[in-house]
Amino acid sequence: MDFEAIIGERTAKLTLLSRTDKILKVSVDGIIYELDCVTTGNGVYSIISEGKSYDIDVVQGLSNKQFIVNSDMSEYKVEIVDAESRYMKAMNKAKGFDEGNIIFCPMPGKIVKILVKVGDTVEKGQTMVIVSAMKMESEFKASKEGVIKEIAVAEEETVSGGQKMIVLE
Repeated sequence: MDFEAIIGERTAKLTLLSRTDKILKVSVDGIIYELDCVTTGNGVYSIISEGKSYDIDVVQGLSNKQFIVNSDMSEYKVEIVDAESRYMKAMNKAKGFDEGNIIFCPMPGKIVKILVKVGDTVEKGQTMVIVSAMKMESEFKASKEGVIKEIAVAEEETVSGGQKMIVLE
């Protein structure tokens, strides 16, 4: 099975070569990895690759193709790109919807800090809001340059998964 994964600014080509009970053999940009992978709970995985052990926490985002992946002190936004997601993006673009304009909270949590206000100009990569969820704080950054049109949440507010937080124009 072939697909792409967008990890931050990077796009990687992935191929699942084989899978047994707990061993995955994958190709990432043409480099083959053999992973000893077991789940230790709800979205938590223990992976051994090339003699190194990694604990990975995976939380589903707004769709079944978007995830927040936490490893040690790093957090990655990951989007799986396959034929279905390409089709949906094309349809949304044709309808004039740019998903980069709206920042949603991918999971239930609490708004810790809002770093912008309506009318502010933000740069790509600028942190706009910090959310605490599952005992971790996540920074939500602007995916592009823009002006804050709406802030739909308040500090200390409890938010649900999929709730709109900020709108850029």
